[in-house]
Amino acid sequence: MNPISASLRSKGQRLLHRQCWNWGRDIVRREGNLLLEAGFLKRRPPEGEAGSSCYTLALPGGDSLVLWGFGLLYGTPQRGGVYLNRYQFRPAWLPSKTIPGQIWKPDMIPAGSAPPSLRVPLDLTVAAIRRVADYEEWALARCGLEYRRAVLRQWKGPSERLPPQELPQAWRTLADAIDGQPHPEPVERPNGTIHASDDRR
Repeated sequence: MNPISASLRSKGQRLLHRQCWNWGRDIVRREGNLLLEAGFLKRRPPEGEAGSSCYTLALPGGDSLVLWGFGLLYGTPQRGGVYLNRYQFRPAWLPSKTIPGQIWKPDMIPAGSAPPSLRVPLDLTVAAIRRVADYEEWALARCGLEYRRAVLRQWKGPSERLPPQELPQAWRTLADAIDGQPHPEPVERPNGTIHASDDRR
């Protein structure tokens, strides 16, 4: 079961794929690592291990935004976290107690669990997206539009017509659409498991 419609997942996947490219270029920016400047803390994989460095931003209330080259995780102390893979944009809900302290490969992400409510992964996804929009607005203000244009020119991914200055609003529009979409009500099966009455696969 996926609580986000296929059309919104498709938009989210395209945006996140591009955003991960932006973050990758921000890390190797000639003037210095922009993620570190934004307040993220960097953790490399253990010595001798191959994998992606992890960037973690501490947020108010104990929340955190964690970035890798393969996706992101938005975590909260009370409501768990949501993991979004760069290439799928299918929110996987994780209870707080199951989120490992250090991850450097996609297969280290725990399997998603059934959330306490179908609204929880939606809310966490929306919160994550809005933080991404905040970052992109900050990057534009900090580095200027020409920097983001140069980053986009270097991208060898899919053709993208969205101008860099419109990327923050594209993220906010997606967040609003996910936040406002009708979401399926949970139905309890005879065996006690929960599924959605309107499966959005």
